[in-house]
Amino acid sequence: MKCPSQYRAAAITRRTAVSVIVCLSMTALAQEPVTPPPQGAGSTSQSSAATEAARTIPQPPGKRQSQAAEDAYLAGAQLLDRNNLAGAEAQFAKAQRLNPTSSEYALAVALAREHRVTELIHQSGKARLLGQSGRAEALLAEARRLDPQNSIVTQHAGAPSKTFNPQITAGPEPWIKEGPSLAGPVALLPDANSKSFHIHSDVQDVVRQVISSYGIRPVFDESVPRQSVRFDLEDTSYQQAVPILLRMAGLFAVPLDPKSVLIAKDTTANRQRLERQLEETIYVPGMTPEEMGELGNIIRNVFDVKQATVQNSGGTIAIRAPEETVNAINLTLADMIDGGAQIMLDLNIYAVDQTRQRNVGVQLPQQIGVYSVAGAAHNLVSSNQALVNQGIAQGLIPAGASELQIALALIASGLVQSSLLSSTIGFFGGGVTLAGVTTNVGTTVNFGLSSSDTRALDNIQLRVGDRQAANFRVGSRYPITTSTYSSGLSATPASLAGVTINGVSAASLLGQANSITIPQIQYEDLGLTLKATPTVQKSGQIRMHLELKIEALAGSALNNIPILASRQYTSDVTIADGESTLLLSSLTKSESAAVSGIPGISELPGFQTATADKIRETDSSELVLILTPHIIRHRSNVTAGPRIALNLPQQSN
Repeated sequence: MKCPSQYRAAAITRRTAVSVIVCLSMTALAQEPVTPPPQGAGSTSQSSAATEAARTIPQPPGKRQSQAAEDAYLAGAQLLDRNNLAGAEAQFAKAQRLNPTSSEYALAVALAREHRVTELIHQSGKARLLGQSGRAEALLAEARRLDPQNSIVTQHAGAPSKTFNPQITAGPEPWIKEGPSLAGPVALLPDANSKSFHIHSDVQDVVRQVISSYGIRPVFDESVPRQSVRFDLEDTSYQQAVPILLRMAGLFAVPLDPKSVLIAKDTTANRQRLERQLEETIYVPGMTPEEMGELGNIIRNVFDVKQATVQNSGGTIAIRAPEETVNAINLTLADMIDGGAQIMLDLNIYAVDQTRQRNVGVQLPQQIGVYSVAGAAHNLVSSNQALVNQGIAQGLIPAGASELQIALALIASGLVQSSLLSSTIGFFGGGVTLAGVTTNVGTTVNFGLSSSDTRALDNIQLRVGDRQAANFRVGSRYPITTSTYSSGLSATPASLAGVTINGVSAASLLGQANSITIPQIQYEDLGLTLKATPTVQKSGQIRMHLELKIEALAGSALNNIPILASRQYTSDVTIADGESTLLLSSLTKSESAAVSGIPGISELPGFQTATADKIRETDSSELVLILTPHIIRHRSNVTAGPRIALNLPQQSN
């Protein structure tokens, strides 16, 4: 996430006051006498090597030339504050020519040119939006002339200028330029020796003695107060002694070069005015505009960065802040963006439906009827008189036979069928009182089992990020009518009573209007809904928040609205990578039994099988879920949870 060196150009920007201090310090250094090298015996043999080195290493300028370079640098800084980029670049280039040994002048030239190219690109974009294509191309051509290899210039639309040469010559890579380049932030190089201090003097004198003892030259801002300080420390390094001293005196230090620092009073205004800042572009691909906005708010509010620009289209965040703050932001965003793990959820769903029916027992006759045999024979003969006459004529039925004999002869010949005789199990009585006994069914013995099993298996794999919710739903969407409303006129107002239109009453005309009923439909998700939110812990185990919901029709309705049976399960489980968790739910279970037998006797224990037929049916539906998480991408151990120590500046009243 570190930005290229060209995006750190803002690291060398500072106020005019800082520039004046730098120039004054450089003037003081220029006035120091330079000790010539001793002339020894080997000086003659080394003269050729010294002459060759003098040709490649720039010689330090003289006093007047150095002063002129400083004046040109200050003039360029003033023009840069006035947004005169061309004039500032010319002054910085003049300062670089007068003093080629200063890296700050070269960096200032590069910064001014970068700002000038960016301004030309912005003006070209505005001109293109206004329809001024010629002016836009001219501005882009000017930007290419200043920096032909700039990536921002090459990305913009437009035909290349005629002076642009796309041919690549042999040699080093074209993007590597010789000469001055942008440098990183200034790093102090103090002596590594430990020092002891017992000083009681003015604060500037104490700071000067302590910092100078480590080989660093202090430069004081006018805001440093005049007060007495006592400082006592034994055998301490620069990294230990100087922060303690600055905190005691309420000061802070800004590096000017590897051997010089600027000391000023620690206030918010001074930090904004003097503290060096870095500019970095952080690339955050694959983020939504809402997530980009949240990252920008974190940078502004948590790290107190005033200059943070979020570009949703490019997925970048450009920040400008001190080096310590930029490092803390990089560590935090690296852990938030690149440190997330990914989990593969392996879900197996088993649905088991079972139906069992048993029919065991003896089914005895449960209905007994009594009828008159003579009456039944009379009814049979009278209803088939034609067949009787034909049977007598043919000699099948003897003359003078009784009605019972005639009825038996008709049944035996197959000409007539009677249900009474087929269901008769016995007779009792005699003569006219002869009666028959009938039953509805015969005696049967039942011993049967009917069973059906249905099993369904679904294997689903879900890939989800760390601390992200994964939803799985299987079932159907059932429409439920929640309310209805009607359109049209269904009643006649009293004011229209007796009113006619072309001889037709208004009431009859309004009565012909049709009333349309429109229902309001709401769809409910019937079936299984599972929501799993995994969290990868530091130990490597996975903590999962599970929410299971099962909805089905209950089979009844209220006001013609079906009642839904709902079951919900919510739990937090912690399992290792690759292990499984089992969830079991009984969806439905019903059991019914029917006894068919002789009342009273069939209800006694032991007689339910011998004297009755018992039918028992059991229906059950069960659901089994096996959830197995697998970590397919681990967090980065480099950026996982570092402890960041931030030294916040003291706020002065």
